[in-house]
Amino acid sequence: MFEKNLHDLVRGIRTNKNNEAKFISACIEETRNEIKTDNMTLKCQGITKLVYLQMLGYDMSWSNFNTIEVMSATKFTFKRVGYLAASQSFHENTDLLMLATNMIRKDLCSVNQYESSLALTGLACFVSHELARDLSSDLMTLISSSRPFIRKKAILTMYKVLLKFPDALRPAFPRIKEKLDDPDPGVQCAAVNVICELARKNPKNYISLAPVLFKMLTNSSNNWMLIKVIKLFGALMPEEPRLCKKLVDPLTNIIHSTNAMSLLYESINTLITGVPDHIPSIQLAAQKLNIMLDDSDQNLKYLGLLALGQILKHHPKYVSPLKEKIIKCLDDKDESIRRRALDLVVGMVSRKNLPDIVKKLVEHVDLSENLAFKEELLLKIIDICSQANYQYITNFEWYITVLVELTKLENTSHGRALANQMLDVTIRVKTLRTFAVRQMTILIENIDKFAKSEKKWDMWR
Repeated sequence: MFEKNLHDLVRGIRTNKNNEAKFISACIEETRNEIKTDNMTLKCQGITKLVYLQMLGYDMSWSNFNTIEVMSATKFTFKRVGYLAASQSFHENTDLLMLATNMIRKDLCSVNQYESSLALTGLACFVSHELARDLSSDLMTLISSSRPFIRKKAILTMYKVLLKFPDALRPAFPRIKEKLDDPDPGVQCAAVNVICELARKNPKNYISLAPVLFKMLTNSSNNWMLIKVIKLFGALMPEEPRLCKKLVDPLTNIIHSTNAMSLLYESINTLITGVPDHIPSIQLAAQKLNIMLDDSDQNLKYLGLLALGQILKHHPKYVSPLKEKIIKCLDDKDESIRRRALDLVVGMVSRKNLPDIVKKLVEHVDLSENLAFKEELLLKIIDICSQANYQYITNFEWYITVLVELTKLENTSHGRALANQMLDVTIRVKTLRTFAVRQMTILIENIDKFAKSEKKWDMWR
């Protein structure tokens, strides 16, 4: 009677594409009967199929009690299926979780490390306030386990428990802190990761860890852990200014020596946000970011532009030499890179380089095939020229000429903005009025040459 296993279910779904819903409904009814039996093998087989169907979008909450039964099985292969099903379908508001507290505690304290691991993994997925409160002490015991595999998972699961039951932080923190000196690098990484996440909410509470973290920063060769430690220092530096000077040398050494781009970026980002007035560090950061802009990896290029934006706020002169590369990024296929580059270009504007930057932007307006980006470029040109009452413009005739060129664009919705700029500049600058009227006269006389559609002419009215 009960024949279909998971392979049969998958094969049946593939062969019944035209009648899939009916086939799955029949399989669910069959599975209902399977999980009601006393035969644990059939019960486990039914839960396995429900796990697959749940991944396809079908509800399996009606089988929660049977899932707990499979979780409580003595055979590990059955127990593993039960915890997998619970991880996917249980959540903190699942009513039956209160029935599983003692069973989960028993598995957590099992002499079999793989059963403990199952319980830790599952608990992290469906922990509730009540489970966190009742099992936090068991997790603290596991953090001091003699098995590194369990210590690591217990620390990571403790973070999820602390989110649901913050009162456990005070007794748990000393044990997590101890694991920063754990001989196993995996356990160390887990401890750093948890502390890094906790410090996001209140960094001040973790300043006492600075000596231990500094030791890890200068002695560790684990790039992933170094990234987390540097992020953690980035959160602590605003709370403890004395850390800033202390960290300059080790971060500079990492920037000089590492080939790992992710570690390089994190070190640069921490330096330029933590010690923005340390000129040698800013110069070094700009040099390294120059390399990132040449990288073929789009993610690194974006991060390079992002970090340059931080430098631009305090030291624009160190970003100016990279102007050509930044403008070149306006041609990038990635929209996020184009927009980030555009923000940088706008921030680099000065009296001296305004004509050159506007020229480059106008060229990109002409060449861009992306209508939305073309419209954004046009608005940016107006914004950078008109900002602070036109403080960067030294030649208003040049600006009128630029506006006239922009009126020749087709399919733009910003004609009124261009018209308002012409009127505003003409009214403000008396010596410009003769030239401006002459240019507008030329526009009117040649309207048929560049306004090819009635729609474009209407936007100027």
